[in-house]
Amino acid sequence: MKAFHFLPLATAALLSAALLAAAPLAAAKGRSGGILPGASAKDPVDIDAGKLDFFDKEQKLVYSGSVVVVNGPSTLKASRLILFLDKAQQGQEGNGGSDRVRHIDAEGPVTLVSKDQIGTGDRGSYDRSENKVYLIGNVTLIQGDSVVKGEKLIYDTASGQATVLEKPGQRVRSIFTPGEAKGEKKEKKEPAPATERHAD
Repeated sequence: MKAFHFLPLATAALLSAALLAAAPLAAAKGRSGGILPGASAKDPVDIDAGKLDFFDKEQKLVYSGSVVVVNGPSTLKASRLILFLDKAQQGQEGNGGSDRVRHIDAEGPVTLVSKDQIGTGDRGSYDRSENKVYLIGNVTLIQGDSVVKGEKLIYDTASGQATVLEKPGQRVRSIFTPGEAKGEKKEKKEPAPATERHAD
């Protein structure tokens, strides 16, 4: 449940409109994807949290309490989410500031689910200028039965590519589980028994 009760109704509506329409209007500035991997610029950004604090002077929104962000096919979960907005400029159309989300910080533990991939880390961030989502600290990337562990995970929201990095001097670890080790039984087609014919 979103906690807007301490905000004027007009302000709450304006903030909701800004966040829900952020991705579609970003396309006008050349962004090809949403704020999460796999999302398009037309996908809305839906944020659910226990509480929302808005800091007008800093143009900052702070969501807390089991935060869930849904953008297209992807979902981000965090304990706290901080959105930084570009300050409104003179002559800006009355679109509710919907293209103003410039940076997001997520405090963990953070879980990012994108299609068939699940990434976890201690914290995360998104930067509009880079079109990249970062998971940092004790990172794990799971895809099917394959697991990759490292220090930093970078999702390119435009290409959909995920890269796992480790600290200098450390090594990235990957585990790939063969299908037979999962207990899968391959069906073997037995040849039909030959029928013997006897001449009468």
